[in-house]
Amino acid sequence: MLRILVVIAYVIVCFGYGSWKKWREYYPTYLYVIIGDLVYNLLFYENALWEYNKLVNHIFSDLLVATVVFPCATTLFLTYYPTKTKVWRQALYVLLWAGINTGIEYTSHAFGFISYYNNWNIGWSMLLYCIAFILVRVHYLKPLLVWPISLVLAYGTMLIFNVPLMGMK
Repeated sequence: MLRILVVIAYVIVCFGYGSWKKWREYYPTYLYVIIGDLVYNLLFYENALWEYNKLVNHIFSDLLVATVVFPCATTLFLTYYPTKTKVWRQALYVLLWAGINTGIEYTSHAFGFISYYNNWNIGWSMLLYCIAFILVRVHYLKPLLVWPISLVLAYGTMLIFNVPLMGMK
């Protein structure tokens, strides 16, 4: 139920405050975020770091989040990104978004809607959100630059959490 409330809240806030006039401009970045999530689910299928619980199953919940929440979050994040400010303000903005999403995840974990595995924890999630929002911004500006960075980060994550590339289905 909490997952549905989060989805509804993101949709309401996004349609109320997001710049939907720019959806075509943001669309490639929506796809980047969704593809990143799908790649996580493929690479970590046998060695998940986290899974959604209590809403049908992980795959259904993840697809709901990937296709609804992620585009809404991307729209809101890019709409209000402080482009003409100093780097420290941009860093604070990324930290704000990472903090909001970490708070939502912390609450979800506390109520059993997310489970962690293989030494993953809320600290790793906060770091992931920081990196993810930076990559969203970089993708929006320079899409081709983000793909090799993302591949290196995915491989590094697999190394850190001992996920064998050869053990995949």
